[in-house]
Amino acid sequence: MLLALLLIIAGALAIPSMIAKKQPNAAEALAKLVPFQGIIGIILLLWGLFELISALLSGYFGAFLMTGWGLVFLASIIVAIALGALLGYGLIAKYALSGNAEAARGGATVHAKLATVQVPLGIAGIVLGILLIIFWFMLRSSYAGM
Repeated sequence: MLLALLLIIAGALAIPSMIAKKQPNAAEALAKLVPFQGIIGIILLLWGLFELISALLSGYFGAFLMTGWGLVFLASIIVAIALGALLGYGLIAKYALSGNAEAARGGATVHAKLATVQVPLGIAGIVLGILLIIFWFMLRSSYAGM
């Protein structure tokens, strides 16, 4: 559930111009979150990496991927890592890459590539976050019936 909420928030932060055109009130709320964009990005990146490692270490991930929801979950992890890296790049560059010029150049290259797909990544993050919430409620209701 945390991954879903983080994806929705990060997705909204990645597409502020689209949201501002359609909902001026939402744009004001997003403007308040912008100072926290880097922190939200880092949290999403770390959570996505944690989910990926957990999924790979679990023995059932291969079978889970055969389901539609497994593919949604895998796509969510990939989008979470990409969106997290994109939104958290400023903090990553400041604290992790500043001491090594070669690493800083590599990070800038990755950031430039991700920036070209920022809006589609943001939209994908919102859609996948909503799908994860739907899946979570479906899963809970199926266990409640047992």
